[in-house]
Amino acid sequence: MHIGRMLCNAVAAVVLVAATAVAQDPVPPRDSLAADSLRAAADTQSTTDKLLEVEGQVRVQLTTMPDVGRSGLLPVGARRVFTRDGIDWAPAQTVSDLLAGIPGVFLWRAGWLGRAEMPTMQARGATSVEYLLDGLPMLAVGPDSLAVDPSGMALGLLDRVEVERTPGMLRVHLFTRRYDRQAPRTSIAVSTGDRSLARYAGSFERRYTNGLGLGLAADYFSVNAPPGGTGGSEATNAWVQLGWMRNARSGIQAQMMVQALDRRVLLDDNTGDTLDVGLLGTRRDAQLRAFWSRRDDGLGPRVDLFAARTDWSSDTVTHQVGTLGAIGQWRAPRWSAELQALHHTEWTPVDARLRLGWAPRTSVTLSLEGVAQEHDHERRSRYYTARAGVQVPKGSRIPFIGFRVPVGMAIGAVARSGERVQAPSLSDLEATRFTDLEANVALDLGALNVEGRYTRNDAWQPLPFRPFSTIKGLGEVPETEWLGVQARLAVNSWFTLASAYEHPMKGALPDGQPPHHAWSTATVDSRFLRNFPSGIFRLKVQAVVESWSPGVIGRDAEGAAIQTPGLSFIRGILQLQIGPFIAFWDRANFQLVDGGNIPRYPVLGLGSSYGIRWQFSN
Repeated sequence: MHIGRMLCNAVAAVVLVAATAVAQDPVPPRDSLAADSLRAAADTQSTTDKLLEVEGQVRVQLTTMPDVGRSGLLPVGARRVFTRDGIDWAPAQTVSDLLAGIPGVFLWRAGWLGRAEMPTMQARGATSVEYLLDGLPMLAVGPDSLAVDPSGMALGLLDRVEVERTPGMLRVHLFTRRYDRQAPRTSIAVSTGDRSLARYAGSFERRYTNGLGLGLAADYFSVNAPPGGTGGSEATNAWVQLGWMRNARSGIQAQMMVQALDRRVLLDDNTGDTLDVGLLGTRRDAQLRAFWSRRDDGLGPRVDLFAARTDWSSDTVTHQVGTLGAIGQWRAPRWSAELQALHHTEWTPVDARLRLGWAPRTSVTLSLEGVAQEHDHERRSRYYTARAGVQVPKGSRIPFIGFRVPVGMAIGAVARSGERVQAPSLSDLEATRFTDLEANVALDLGALNVEGRYTRNDAWQPLPFRPFSTIKGLGEVPETEWLGVQARLAVNSWFTLASAYEHPMKGALPDGQPPHHAWSTATVDSRFLRNFPSGIFRLKVQAVVESWSPGVIGRDAEGAAIQTPGLSFIRGILQLQIGPFIAFWDRANFQLVDGGNIPRYPVLGLGSSYGIRWQFSN
């Protein structure tokens, strides 16, 4: 644990020193101020030349390591993408926040910022979300070997997030920062807020024409407990990456991501009961990758080789898991194929996946994924996911009929079936058979976009979340049919309304997720191009409303149902951009609701955080 914290602090120091060094010219000695006017003119010219040189370097685009997991063909609507710009302007301060607006997701929040935030998908519990870091699965290690806590990851370390939705499950691809310009890039961020909240972040990235690339980033966050209360937390994230590309068709890269977490115990203010036992330790994800491809345009064959290690260290638990393997892919304009073969030294010695995609026409896409895993104690997982999607743009002519479609339309279907061991770390947990189905229809009516989804999920026994000590278990979820609707209305070019709503249609209501849940936004987003035609200015004002109905959130130690009341929370976000400079203000729980997403875990009333982000080329 101490080594991890030392590494985090060292990276933070290097980043801040690099940012300071490249952000300003050295100050000359006092004696040199007596230089004559000719020398001053030469210095001025030199500074101008430096600025012009940097401007020229910004325009030079260099090749970066290709991302793993993005090449497969998928039907429209199967994947939601957050780019770096989308992450910066999303109503989110954590990876969990990014997932909160995905239809079917309900976020278990253990309070305000700094506490655990665990997403569940359609009441499937702790293992309903999978995370991959640059193509490799993130393994749940440490005190909680069931689920990865995404609230401990700093968004500033990520360049892109892609979310694949299937019935009852999400797959979240996390891609670390990528920089493709010759000029160095530096970013700094500072924020503060209630309960002495403090966040300091910085990054430095550099690529060279000889193929070398360097990336450093660090993020420190802390928040105090309320006066006389409990629940303070501290998190330090660090990322180091070093790579070399011989050319656009081959390269090698080594990186490490470190999370040092210190969440203090959280007690109930009224009863003194333990709500969260806390978390103290360091997680490290190290990865070595080499790739080769025949072509430099993303088509043709490509092979990626991996060696990775994930470990957790604390005063009570030490755990290490190694990973070796390869991912081979072949991408053509109308089809894609990808084969993954991994070996994990713990729990799952064999992890094989085959993904196929085919687009026989520009409007039709089919995909198939098969998963075969061998776990310890002679257990195994075997399941497949089949997708089909048809997209009909507005005004398209239907073959053989000649009728032109008056609105844009997309129709899709997904089927998942097989058997899966949802938590291989539990040696006595056997595979569960399931068949889940989903169909969706989306309409593009111009200013209004509407999508409806019908999902039928098999019976399932979800697993609880470790940070929530009061909820000992979750009742078995029976076969459930879900209805989901999401809509987006662009009132004009700068004002939009959006909402996502989902609930089980009939039968027994599942534990762990309210039966009616809605997540809605009202957004003003304008660049005021008439006044600022350069696009340097941007203003965003957004209100987020999350509402849910009464339900059963889980079971206590005696198996009795724990009721959760119906609540609504309003959150406000203000962001202002002037060139590379962004200022933000975020306030939660506007109505001072006495409660939270989970009973006895209240969200701070009028909890505010505000700060700045600044990114520049040197």
